[in-house]
Amino acid sequence: MDKIVKYTFWLLTLLSPVNGVMVTMVFLIVVDFITGSYASIKNHIPIRSSRVGHTVSKFFIYNLVILAAFFLEKHIVNEVPFLKIIAGFIAIAEIKSILENFNKIYGVNPFKALINLIKLTALKETIETLTEDKNASKEAKK
Repeated sequence: MDKIVKYTFWLLTLLSPVNGVMVTMVFLIVVDFITGSYASIKNHIPIRSSRVGHTVSKFFIYNLVILAAFFLEKHIVNEVPFLKIIAGFIAIAEIKSILENFNKIYGVNPFKALINLIKLTALKETIETLTEDKNASKEAKK
């Protein structure tokens, strides 16, 4: 029993720099699961065990990928922030899924709502300028 405690302590010490990232990913996975379950219940779609299994596999796979990125960055190529890049992509995917669930629950697309809110504020001129520049560059390419 003493060896198990020592190895567990050693492992937790080794992984302590990445604990915050892993807890954040677990939080995002749990929020995605809760919002997805609520969206299914609200839309009368049965919750299947395969979807729950998908969430469990995401938990393990995402954390393994984060650990691999951490060790790659720490011990092989410390000039490239692999952990932040990979964790960022995973977080974006989970947040996108959460916002899609939000759309299924409330019928509101948060991206469109944010754009409409920005258009109503003082940033409207900036957005219009950016849009005009984009359209002008497309016309110039033709």
